[in-house]
Parts: sequence; C-alpha cells; structure tokens
Amino acid sequence: MAKFALFYVGEPQFDSPEEGQAHQQEWMAWAQQLGEAAVNLGMPFSAPTRVNTDGSSQAQPKELSGMSIVQADDMDAAVEIAKGCPFVQFAPVDVVQIYEMGG
Repeated sequence: MAKFALFYVGEPQFDSPEEGQAHQQEWMAWAQQLGEAAVNLGMPFSAPTRVNTDGSSQAQPKELSGMSIVQADDMDAAVEIAKGCPFVQFAPVDVVQIYEMGG
C-alpha cells in the first residue's frame, strides 16, 4: 500500500464550543473507522516561518492547519478517505502521495 498525506487547508470556524466538540467527535469516529489505513492522524501545524535562500527568515500566514498520513491502494482510494473526513465539511483537504526515498 502507498502512503498519502492529507493536508488540512485553513481551520474550521465553529459558532459554539458545542459545535467544535461535535466536530471533534465526528473526526475521532472517522479516524477510528479507518483502522489499519490510519498511519498518523494527528499532526496540527503552527504558522510557518520561511527561511529564504539568502538566509533571512520571516513569519508567514498560516495556510495549512495540519495533516494526517493514511495508507491506500492508490490516489483514488486516498481521495475517498479524504472525502469521508469531517474536516472537508469546513475547508479543503489536499491529498498527496508520499514517495519513499531509497537508501
């Protein structure tokens, strides 16, 4: 099986703490139903700092809020996994295949 990263673009906005908790419960249920397809489902991100080619650095706006890694037979299967993720109800999810480096 191949590995795929699901990048969460943006952050869900909830009208109440209860709505946020309900979303979290949906997300946990989705994660649990993935079973062995789940490799690492919880990697939230902070806002990035970009290091430039000249060695300077500066804070960047937060565009990606986190990622998960899943296993699937192919890109189509990974996209189906992403479609089932509750996050996609609020913001886009980018799916990319992870290639293993030889060596």
